[in-house]
Amino acid sequence: MLDDPRSSQTAISRGTLIQILGSALSHQKNVFGRQAALKWLGAYPGDLGIKLYLAKFFAAEKNWQKAIELVNDLLKSDPEFLEAYQFLGHLPVSASEKLLSQASQFALGGKGVQKNMLPVWSPALHAVQKAIIQNKVDDASQMVFRILSLKQDNALINVYHLKTVYLNQDTNTVQKLADLYHSTWPEAIQFKMVLAEELLEMGDEERAVNLLHECVAQDASGQVARRWWGDQHVFLPLWPDKLEIVLDLQVPNEVAFDLGWNRLPEGDPNTNYAINFDEFEENSSRNKRKSFIQSDTGKQVSKEFARLANKLKKDANTKIDGRFPVYVILTTKTGLIKQYGEQTYQIIFQVLRHIQLLVQSKPGWDSVLFIPDDPQSQTKFNTAALNIIDPWKIKSSLLELDNSLLKRGEKIGALLIVGNDEVVPFHRLPNPTDDVDNEVLSDNPYSNLDSNYFVPDWPVGRIMGENGADAGILIQQLRSMVKYHSQPKSIRMVWARIFSSFSALMRPANLSGIGYSASVWKLSSYATFRPIAETKKVFISPALKNQFLKQSDLMNNDLVYFNLHGLQDHGEWYGQRDYLDPSGIDYPLAVAPEDLVANGRAPKIVFTEACYGGHMFNKYENNSIGLKYLSLGVPVFIGSTCTSYGSISSPLIAADLLANLFWKNVREGNTSGEAFMRAKISLVQQMTTRQGYLDGEDQKTLIQFIFYGDPFFAYEPNNLVNRRLPILAKPSKVKTICDVDHGNGNGLVIDEEIISQVKLKLKPYLPGIEQATVKLNKMQVGVDSTYKGVPSASENIRLIKDRYVVTLQNLVQLGRKKYTHTARVTIDSKGKMIKMVVSK
Repeated sequence: MLDDPRSSQTAISRGTLIQILGSALSHQKNVFGRQAALKWLGAYPGDLGIKLYLAKFFAAEKNWQKAIELVNDLLKSDPEFLEAYQFLGHLPVSASEKLLSQASQFALGGKGVQKNMLPVWSPALHAVQKAIIQNKVDDASQMVFRILSLKQDNALINVYHLKTVYLNQDTNTVQKLADLYHSTWPEAIQFKMVLAEELLEMGDEERAVNLLHECVAQDASGQVARRWWGDQHVFLPLWPDKLEIVLDLQVPNEVAFDLGWNRLPEGDPNTNYAINFDEFEENSSRNKRKSFIQSDTGKQVSKEFARLANKLKKDANTKIDGRFPVYVILTTKTGLIKQYGEQTYQIIFQVLRHIQLLVQSKPGWDSVLFIPDDPQSQTKFNTAALNIIDPWKIKSSLLELDNSLLKRGEKIGALLIVGNDEVVPFHRLPNPTDDVDNEVLSDNPYSNLDSNYFVPDWPVGRIMGENGADAGILIQQLRSMVKYHSQPKSIRMVWARIFSSFSALMRPANLSGIGYSASVWKLSSYATFRPIAETKKVFISPALKNQFLKQSDLMNNDLVYFNLHGLQDHGEWYGQRDYLDPSGIDYPLAVAPEDLVANGRAPKIVFTEACYGGHMFNKYENNSIGLKYLSLGVPVFIGSTCTSYGSISSPLIAADLLANLFWKNVREGNTSGEAFMRAKISLVQQMTTRQGYLDGEDQKTLIQFIFYGDPFFAYEPNNLVNRRLPILAKPSKVKTICDVDHGNGNGLVIDEEIISQVKLKLKPYLPGIEQATVKLNKMQVGVDSTYKGVPSASENIRLIKDRYVVTLQNLVQLGRKKYTHTARVTIDSKGKMIKMVVSK
């Protein structure tokens, strides 16, 4: 009798899970079976056999589209998967697809197919298979060439062609042929495995190891490797030696009975109720294949792969909750109609439906159009429609949606917000720093399930239009998304990265990018943008003698980074003179909306650290650089809604650190939304490690930057190598502290000597510091519960000893406007400067 996992947290093996799934199918316990399969695939997303079971549960629930998509995806990964062909033949597919599945079944030795109804290549390929098993390789080779003269565009035929060449041990030919077929069938595991083995023999270990990483990720149980190389191949240490999970689901009584977890009913106690669970334990267990491993080099490096295997298994065992992700498109009907009118709402609705269907058609993801104030939309999810457009109520609706998705084995995986502040309001969050901003407008609370809005659970993007009733810029962005998601090759690369689970380094290469920085911050800007471009690609304001930034440069580079000053009510961004620069204007104009001119090209991603760089509320494209970029076709724009802060020296902090982490993740091949989410999580991890907490600048940085665009957009230049990355663990608890204004009448006395030292340190970065106002605040734990609109605010405010923040503010002239330049310095009771930031 198998151990009953229901009574404890006992882990179950893959074999036990297959017993459970087989029993669930036979008893039509489809919801349980689907959830159990999804739970397993959450830990081992590349288990081909369990994916086939999942397809069977989808079919049992009449979800034919998902079942067919999943089986076709399996056959792309493993063109020799006999059981998948057999199941496909029972699904409602076209006559040509059914014939192809029957032909492939017969070629692989499947039973029950009429030979005279099949295309000529099918029985011929079956003869090739038999010849290989009988070690008649020359005969097999001749037959394959005859088959290729009849049909070439078939992955299964190509697999057997490669196999015959492989068995002749012609290394050079094998490598070329494997490379050719890998480029033709990039998802097929067989071509990756053979190419990796040959590359090892030729000395290209880096590429070989990367290919083998992909094979392990795609085929968690190693069924393809065992079929090709035998049960004890030398690369076996790369695969996990034990596959198991804790199945914390309620097991139906019928299934528990089949597995001996319930008492037997009345009757013969000797009756055997066990079922056969070997359905997918591969043909090698029923029909032992000859080991195909040939390479001496492969044997020599087996110890090295054992070392790599330990790392791979550690990465692969990263747990997620096992639910399929859903791309949620969020908007409000009331808000869209109020801003644009009923007719325009219907146009927007149809485009959103198109995007939903495009995303829904991709393997591995579902998509829903969620309109929380539309009763018709809410009926589908059994949630109540909102009668008031409020950000916290919309967040509550998202939680209800996630609970509804849970019942069908799904979860929110990414969120696209469509509309301005009037349509889907930004959250008004308390400002954790004592500066000129009364509040922080943020989308962060929409990114998670709990009250910890600093750390996201999923990527969030927003499609924003300009002020007024003209929806042109908004609709243009949505139609660009339709075009992007209609490109199959690009999207395949997106899904591959979203399911990524292994880490690797990027090949050193400069990408198509430029930076534009205030001179006073050039050193931190060089460090921030280093993952993308070398120092000479970061332009300075005021300009260096040997630099000249052309207007077209702002449009002709794929990745654009700004580290300039910005204003809330004006569209221009300004540089700042370094104190070592020649005399001149302290804050010269650097870029304005009119400098961005359409020329048939547009950047792919723009990230600005400028204060108010993402503040697009009540603005138009002619007075907002962000809106101007979006109107010219930029897919992703990231900027701050209020005063942002950055470093004046190493290490990078605040906005500089966030931008640097974002560019690193873009370079590593993430989708832009995932790169932004990972950057935030990494910032929390790094600053918590450095300080033990997140201070006001850290917190403000995490909540003030808005991602405008599609979170699934991926930058895919030819020289960027897409990698599989580990899932970042979200910190379970985040310790936050901030500073509060106690004034000087509250016992806080400013030591003039300390203030003099602070001013001396800041003088190169804060012109006119002698006239700056100075404020001293104590640090505190907790948020003032009187702050309006924040349900999670705490009354338990506790002051921290030995930590103070000195805030200096100086009113300076930017063009014809006044700007409050702010610096913040954290000190201890002895006056030691711990941290220093300046506003952008």
